[in-house]
Amino acid sequence: MQDYKTEHPFDIAMSEEQQMTWDMLRKFAETEMRPIARDAEAAGRPSDELLGKMKDLDLISLGIPEAYGGMEIAQDATSQALALEALAYGDLSLAMSLSLPMLTAKIITEHGSEEQKKELLKQYSDGSMFHVGLGINNSSIMGNASNSSVSVDESGEELILNGTKTGIAFAEEATSFLISATSESGESNLYVLDKDTEGLEITSKEFMGLKGLPLSEINLSNCKIKTSQKLGGHNYSINFQELLDSSRIGMSAMALGVCQAVLDYVVPYTNERVAFDEPISNRQSVAFLVADMAIEIEAMRLMVYKAAALKDIGADFHKQASLTHRFAAHHGMKIGTDGVQLLGGHGFTHEHPVELWYRNLRAIGIFEAGAGV
Repeated sequence: MQDYKTEHPFDIAMSEEQQMTWDMLRKFAETEMRPIARDAEAAGRPSDELLGKMKDLDLISLGIPEAYGGMEIAQDATSQALALEALAYGDLSLAMSLSLPMLTAKIITEHGSEEQKKELLKQYSDGSMFHVGLGINNSSIMGNASNSSVSVDESGEELILNGTKTGIAFAEEATSFLISATSESGESNLYVLDKDTEGLEITSKEFMGLKGLPLSEINLSNCKIKTSQKLGGHNYSINFQELLDSSRIGMSAMALGVCQAVLDYVVPYTNERVAFDEPISNRQSVAFLVADMAIEIEAMRLMVYKAAALKDIGADFHKQASLTHRFAAHHGMKIGTDGVQLLGGHGFTHEHPVELWYRNLRAIGIFEAGAGV
């Protein structure tokens, strides 16, 4: 029989620095992001004013080495998960507008060749956010997420890529793309493609949720690139499963932030909404549904923090990250649905933000890369 004992107890208390960062980002999410979430959805992108404020947070350049214009301040996975949770409390689309360049810069910092770092990281430090589009999301459901919907032929002097990637944010503003592709041997890696590469075609796509984030699909047809355009260099191999696991912790942390927003909205609503001369929260069915949401959110929070803590201590976090992402995807959709249900007809209108949060939460189980820790 399998032993299900807890092998790695962890401390859930925030450090003073984590608490300060949490408070700052949570306030930013509530005061700067949430009030304009509807405007961003209508416009199909965040306002330039908000993007400027996001840049001023300096979260992207935090982990970039000083040699490339960054701050070179190491952040543990738990701190990053807390930051993503706090940002998503404001709005998931807007949080991903910041989390995606954060993840892309981190990937290049950790895995890029010296030439790639010089070329790509300096632009982040100069204020750019979207010059590199991240293409990890597959265009179709596959049995193994670590296998890309883009194939790469590495047998010749040039690399040839074919396939499709979807859900690429700010693709129109990018000058290059970081695309995951799988070779004939089954190994997945990342490749840097210039936007003007022959055979690369960009198509804007509209999704059910995340409408405040401009998303596109990229089709690659016999795209030929140099061997040096493989991230890290021709002979470099990335631990792609670990990259996916880190991304899943980040996406789960953002799901947690949105779910907490739903709960914090429906509790006062059910206490103030009167039907048959009493608050609807007096009804057992309503009270139990709210309690279930609170229980599920607390479970999600502990799973996210544990997955991040396992990564921080250098333990194998694949299982925990996978379980956490599965839990966040399933219960995130349930909490969004329950939030709409508790508001009744109001939950189906734009008058309240719960329907927006519901639609955005549907993306948690679909998008592999919206964040990373």
